[in-house]
Amino acid sequence: MCITVFITMGRKKNFIEEDILDRSIVLFQQLGYHATSPEELVNHLKISRSSLYATFGDKRGLLIRALHRYSKLTTDALEQIRRSAKN
Repeated sequence: MCITVFITMGRKKNFIEEDILDRSIVLFQQLGYHATSPEELVNHLKISRSSLYATFGDKRGLLIRALHRYSKLTTDALEQIRRSAKN
């Protein structure tokens, strides 16, 4: 599902936030948070710097959102395993 959100200046972003979060998790795991520069983020995520900041606020905001997503995906997977083990 692709969500189009209008941001200031009438520009819109055409990317899936969950994809950005998933790719950022990989980059943060590979390089570490402090070693990941904004330039590396925009290159790896294939979004503009303005889209990155408009959507997530800053690198820390992106990390927090990515960690929430990672936590939810992990919790959901574990719950699915638990349910299948009951059967």
